[in-house]
Amino acid sequence: MNDVSRRLKQINNENIVWIIYFFIIGLCLYANYYEKKFFCTNDIKAKNKYRNLTIFIFIVAVLIYFYFFIDNYKDFKELKPTDSLKKKNLSELSLLGTVLILISGLIFLYISIVDTDLDIEVAFS
Repeated sequence: MNDVSRRLKQINNENIVWIIYFFIIGLCLYANYYEKKFFCTNDIKAKNKYRNLTIFIFIVAVLIYFYFFIDNYKDFKELKPTDSLKKKNLSELSLLGTVLILISGLIFLYISIVDTDLDIEVAFS
């Protein structure tokens, strides 16, 4: 696959991710409703709905982050010795960035699963 067709495929996949993000934003607002309801009324059902929604949101986010990690890793592995130093450096930085985002997503997912008392505020980022 040549560079242009690979990049066009990446852009199409990114468009799908943006659509998924719109749904995640809606789910985040919905989850916040249940979080607020729990803190105002101590409703255990609202707490459980909030936790389940939050866990689902972070599972989807981690899957998206993993997709971008794999995509960046492929780009990094396809670097040629003739590529410019700038391209090599930026590819390395991009890969590092996706690794860090993936790690943060996994940490937030872990927190949302383990924090049954909702003591820690997790933020979708």
